[in-house]
Amino acid sequence: MMRNDYRLRRRSLLTGASAAAVAAAAAACGDDGPAGTADDPVQISFEWWGDDTRAELTQQAVDLFQEKNEGIKVQTNFADFPTFWEGLTGRMASRDLPDVFQMDYSRLRQFGSNGMLLPLEGVVDTEDFREGFLETAKLDGQLVAVPIAGNTLGLIYRADWFEAHGAATPVAGYTWDDYKTAISTLTPALGEGKWGGGDWCAQYHFMELWLRQQGGSFYTEDGSALNFEPAQLAEWWTTSADLYQAGMVPPVETTIEWTEGGLVQDVLASEIGWDNFMAGYAPTVEANGGTLALAAPPTVDPSNLGLYLKPSMQLVISATTEHAEASAKLIDFLLGDPEAIAILGTNRGVPATNTGLENVELDANTQAVLDYEASVSEYLTSPPPAPPAATGAIEAKFMEIYQQVQYGEMTAQEAADLFFTEAETLLAAEQ
Repeated sequence: MMRNDYRLRRRSLLTGASAAAVAAAAAACGDDGPAGTADDPVQISFEWWGDDTRAELTQQAVDLFQEKNEGIKVQTNFADFPTFWEGLTGRMASRDLPDVFQMDYSRLRQFGSNGMLLPLEGVVDTEDFREGFLETAKLDGQLVAVPIAGNTLGLIYRADWFEAHGAATPVAGYTWDDYKTAISTLTPALGEGKWGGGDWCAQYHFMELWLRQQGGSFYTEDGSALNFEPAQLAEWWTTSADLYQAGMVPPVETTIEWTEGGLVQDVLASEIGWDNFMAGYAPTVEANGGTLALAAPPTVDPSNLGLYLKPSMQLVISATTEHAEASAKLIDFLLGDPEAIAILGTNRGVPATNTGLENVELDANTQAVLDYEASVSEYLTSPPPAPPAATGAIEAKFMEIYQQVQYGEMTAQEAADLFFTEAETLLAAEQ
């Protein structure tokens, strides 16, 4: 069940769309006209995923919106990530979606291709987004979302452990074999119950990175099929096999019990992940006496890191909203009002707008993320198209089947063949 622990008060927002464009969008959605008055306000709903801290910050920003827009009231709700998507997916059939809600890039096609999302060109302000971000908000050339914040993949690592135990400092262009050497150096030095890195093969995002480094992609351009061969997947699933068999990375029997990341638990020296995770990990690592740093991920080709800017999350408007204008005002406010930006900070990642960067207070860890992104900017390439609607199920199946390889119940090739059968079934069900 979605929670409403905070009876979120309402806020208002500066619209960046022209009056004519908003009016046209409102008419198309059955909007009953301009925002109401203080005595007769319109009411919109806004839902997101996150924890209690995000809920508090978001509610404060929504309250400010309502103070500045007395004719709009905002009913708010939030849940953790799995509960949020379970609820929204279940509500798709009845088209009972919030007016405004937080969107994950991996689910954009699932909602957008079914006509569930309002086209936003000319409805919300799109002038101030950082270069490249809006491309990840389009389906078939049509803007259906706007990014809140962004990230890219990197290697998050314990700089103190790398230095203390003689592991080479990662630099842009270092190879997967270089990374394996660092892990093999660190694990014996760190002692029992600690490892130089984790087994990266279970994450489909990391295989996508590996494919991009070779000029490939995980899905076809239209998202209707996988864009690689079973032999390539079998090869990917053996890239860490020697480390796994030698005990240089944690066994599945250990990681399957983890409820939080290995860096936070003080048992991993490094892991590949989205760069904005660093700000969340750093306080705990620092409390444990450690120092985190960010570097480019390992690569197949030193001239191609496979990186792109991905929205950490997006905002969308339901195609069935009766209040398109008020919904657009809320989005523009959250992304463009300096006071709202200061309240929200970097809880959802590094802001996607220039105004956001100018008005957010950056701590040392968030600045490190920005510095890292600047250091790899020359390697950033066009993002892949929005993944298919079945991506969530495919991602889960990818991890589930790879675990059979880790347990020794299947060879990598047997597992790859099974994955293709399962993935093709999932993809066909969405066509």
